[in-house]
This record gives sequence, structure tokens and C-alpha cells, in this order.
Amino acid sequence: MRHGQRQRKLGEARRDYSLSVSERKWVFLATATWLAAIAITFSYFGAWPILPFTGLELALLWWALRQIDATTEDFERITLEAELLTIETRRGTLLQRHAFHPYWAQLQFDQPPGQQQRLLIRSHGKEVEVGRWLSEEQKRALGNELKKNLGALRPERTL
Repeated sequence: MRHGQRQRKLGEARRDYSLSVSERKWVFLATATWLAAIAITFSYFGAWPILPFTGLELALLWWALRQIDATTEDFERITLEAELLTIETRRGTLLQRHAFHPYWAQLQFDQPPGQQQRLLIRSHGKEVEVGRWLSEEQKRALGNELKKNLGALRPERTL
């Protein structure tokens, strides 16, 4: 960033999880305890085939919770400088950074049939989706904010 220029963070979005890491561990432990008690009781009365299914259920629950843990640090960040619009995304271990000149960047709302509306930033044949985790109303608000800020960088035309 050059001296005297201001960097403006237009937005940062993160996934919204209802349970923290420690709460997910407690959910797994409580579920495992409950399922183990049921499986042991059934196997005591001769229904031992329930044991492998209980193990499979717990393995799938553990896997699902690990997938959630792997994405807790995901984010999407949009920053704007006088000559650079930057979009940084992290999904799992993949960190991506896309840079556009704000004068040429174009916003587009796209709604494929049967899918949720997408907010795209395009320039010179490159396209990036932003606001992936936002609701449609939030995407519209972000789009309006981006339009306002990108438009402020374009010089007024005089005839």
C-alpha cells in the first residue's frame, strides 16, 4: 500500500457454527455414552449384532464432527485500496487470494435454476464468487456496499 492511501475492509464472513469445539466434544461423549449403554444392554439380552452398528454410528458421528472442525477457520475477506480490490478466501487448508483493479471490477448477481443466488466479481475474464455463506438479503447488502465503494473510485465523467 502506498503512503497516504487508505485500506478499507469491506467485509469478512465466517461460517456460523452453533456449537463450539468443546461443545462438539461433549455432544460426542454424551452420544457415545448413551449409545454404548443401549448397545451393552441389548447385547446382554442376546442381541449382540447391535454392537458393530453402534460402532459404525459413532465412527460416522466422529467423522462428521471432524469435518466441521476442519472448516472452523474458514473465512472470506474483502479489502479495498485505491488501486486494488482483494478477495481472500480460506476453505479448509486452501487459501486463495484474488486481486482486481477496482475501476474494472464488475458486480453481477447470478441465479442458476434451482440454486441460491450468487454474487460474482468479474474483471478481464476472471470471476470470483463472494458471500458464499451469506443469506440472499445479506448478499444484496454486500453487493450494494461494493457498488457504492467501487463507484466512489471511478472518476466522474464530464462532457
